[in-house]
Amino acid sequence: MRRIASLFLLLVLLVPAHAAENGGGQGDVTEVVSPGGVTAWLRQDSNIPLVAIQFRFDGGSAIVPEEKAGTASMAASMLTEGAGERGPDAFREILADNAIRLSFDAGRDGLSGQLVTLNENRDLAVSLLRDALLAPRFEEDALKRVRAAKIKAVRARSQQPNSIAYREWREKAFEGHPYAHGTLGTEKSLARITQQDLKAYLADVLSRQSLIVGAAGDIKPSALGDVLDAAFGELPDQPPPAQTPPLPPIPAGIAVVPHPAPQSVIVFGHQGIKRTDPDWPAAMVITQILGGSTLTSRLGQEIREERGLAYGVGVSLSSYEAGGILLGRSATRNEAVAQTLDLIRSEWRKLAENGPTEAEVEDAKSYLIGSFPLSLDSTRAIASVLVQMQRYDLGREYWNKRAEQFEAVTMEDAQRVAQKLLDADALLSVVVGQPEGVTTSF
Repeated sequence: MRRIASLFLLLVLLVPAHAAENGGGQGDVTEVVSPGGVTAWLRQDSNIPLVAIQFRFDGGSAIVPEEKAGTASMAASMLTEGAGERGPDAFREILADNAIRLSFDAGRDGLSGQLVTLNENRDLAVSLLRDALLAPRFEEDALKRVRAAKIKAVRARSQQPNSIAYREWREKAFEGHPYAHGTLGTEKSLARITQQDLKAYLADVLSRQSLIVGAAGDIKPSALGDVLDAAFGELPDQPPPAQTPPLPPIPAGIAVVPHPAPQSVIVFGHQGIKRTDPDWPAAMVITQILGGSTLTSRLGQEIREERGLAYGVGVSLSSYEAGGILLGRSATRNEAVAQTLDLIRSEWRKLAENGPTEAEVEDAKSYLIGSFPLSLDSTRAIASVLVQMQRYDLGREYWNKRAEQFEAVTMEDAQRVAQKLLDADALLSVVVGQPEGVTTSF
């Protein structure tokens, strides 16, 4: 029975939600305020007998001192290592026996979580979520096990060229800023974290004032109100942690990290824009043209298709509380690193100075509009988008307006934002490998 329930939950998680298939509009997103005053956005779908709840609190790894880096990540993992009257084994067993998915994760700016459950187990699932938030056990044996797993992951990443490249880029780009230390921490910092550190972090972060909740699935607004109060109603109503300071200027140049790999990994980028910037849609169009697709983007065409220098190359635009970054990655033969770096800078500069073509803009807009419904491939994914819509004040009409926002991007917008966003001379590039003819120069 346990296996059947688990397989059924997996299947319904993978089935596209009816509301997502139909596109939907503002009327499909309901704002629910519980009797106790907890707010959530709901997108109902009665075709699948489950509910997914995504939630987020302000305050991630950026609020943790560098010497205790990894505290947020460890706290997130410990929340499902026993809570209330149940120890770690009993807590995991009741989740598995009832096909309940409950997990937590910590990023740079926040602590997030998700609960997915069949309706028949909803009351039990919500009680487990409440226990995890309000009564985590932090048993010593569980803490040792989680710490050991984190340290093992850190050691593994310290040998991987990709992880090394991203870590070095982050440390150089954000030097002196809380973002400079990774969310997972280091072996030394993880060894220093105590039960009291975990409790203090959660006491700072778990606040109703910064709570954002998105829900999707087969649940009525009135029932969701009861769920919100049961799960979150007893959380303290206190101010969230202080905001992270703005990002410092990112230095330009090249940093080489020796590594005995047959090819070099290149991570490159500079400051971008925040998600709340009115130019975000146009910036996404430019990013798609520059490096959104290995096969069709300018970097993909020049580096892979025309010259065969790399199997893949991509660029993405990311937004954090402290600022935005435009970051890319590729990997190539050690003897081809210098040429690849030259091509990256050249395409970066050409797009900034000359702008895109009309065909490129239209193709990028079509992709960004068409890919969004495809990303809503589960009830859980829809709930996650509802959280992001609230976090960035996008409005409930976002389901309708998103396509219109991209359609409204003109050639003039694209040219102007390309100049605003792209600066080849500001690129910070980190190369991990044994690149020929490339040395550290910043």
